[in-house]
Amino acid sequence: MNDKKPSILIIGAGFLQIPAIKKASAMGLFTIATDYNPDADGIKLADDNIIISTRDVDGTVREVKRYSESKRRIDGVITVGTDASMTVSAVANALGLPGIKFINAEASSNKLKMRTRLTDFGVPCPGFYECWTIEEALENFKKLNCTVVFKPADNMGSRGVSMASNLSEVHEAFNLAKHATPSGEVIVEEFMEGPELSIDALIYNGDIHITGIADRVIDYPPYFVETGHIMPSSLSRAVLDDAVSVMKIGIKALGINLGAAKGDIKITTEGAKVGEIAARLSGGFMSAFTYPYATGVDLIGNAIRIAMGKSPEDLTPRVQNVSIESAILPNPGIVKKISGIEEALTIKGVNHVFLNVKIGDEVLQPKNNVEKAGNIIVTSDSRESAQEISKKALDTIRIITE
Repeated sequence: MNDKKPSILIIGAGFLQIPAIKKASAMGLFTIATDYNPDADGIKLADDNIIISTRDVDGTVREVKRYSESKRRIDGVITVGTDASMTVSAVANALGLPGIKFINAEASSNKLKMRTRLTDFGVPCPGFYECWTIEEALENFKKLNCTVVFKPADNMGSRGVSMASNLSEVHEAFNLAKHATPSGEVIVEEFMEGPELSIDALIYNGDIHITGIADRVIDYPPYFVETGHIMPSSLSRAVLDDAVSVMKIGIKALGINLGAAKGDIKITTEGAKVGEIAARLSGGFMSAFTYPYATGVDLIGNAIRIAMGKSPEDLTPRVQNVSIESAILPNPGIVKKISGIEEALTIKGVNHVFLNVKIGDEVLQPKNNVEKAGNIIVTSDSRESAQEISKKALDTIRIITE
């Protein structure tokens, strides 16, 4: 062990955290990963590990303090693509590392606290109510008097999120959200009609750098499954400027003055409104894959620099490509045969094929963003070309179910 190496703690060691572990290692940092699963790929990849749940805030602080006192000093803490902002903040606060206040991390993680904070600061967002019981859900549905969305207040990846347009649909939507919330806390809010953008940002010394805007492709109503995203967005400059303005005032309202932020911004007939803003980089392959391919900018590397107390490097795009992430969505059933993966990877413009299923697994019709069979990443010099490559690759990959 080289004790002279600076150390970074990475909260989470799953698939979406692997790019951060690899990047930190390439930057010459000693990597320490935390995860509840001792067999997680990131645990094996990191230089050292602490086996504990990313959601266990108090336990992580306790174990990290013990580690830093007995094994080696920790110089920075970060997460990517998972909802562990509160854990990151608590560790940073406890060890005196760069980070945001815990109360702000909590407001950026709990959807009810987020909506309350944004509303208090006048940030455009939908009307909402808290629901603990079905009686409250029915009452608040009537108050909102429109199509609504039920969400667990404390989960991510669109788990438990669905729409209700009438009283008969409220029971199912509320129960789905209730089942997906660890605390039992449910929020119901107005459904916002219109396109949706995914926006990444880096924040250093209070300066907000917008680092990527993608068009999100949402499908499978009444659920909200992201079946892909495209960078850069095809919306007009005026619309994007409005979305960025709302994103920035939302970041400031939530007190995210250092680190990263990921926003889901809806474009409504009343202008841009905040769907959600999290105090972390995006998951869903955007920060680790589509953004770097589209721009040539190392987003995760710059986020790590900020977590280590350093300023980001030049964030000016070096190339102007179009990059698309698309979900692999076979018919529901038991997987009997998989083919075409290697063939798809030979198609010019196909960067990666990620598969989440194997023969014998059951494939479901997705109700959230984690119930997908896989994903592909493609890059080209135009939107039309990238879309053609994506379609060709998806047609080439064959997952037979019965």
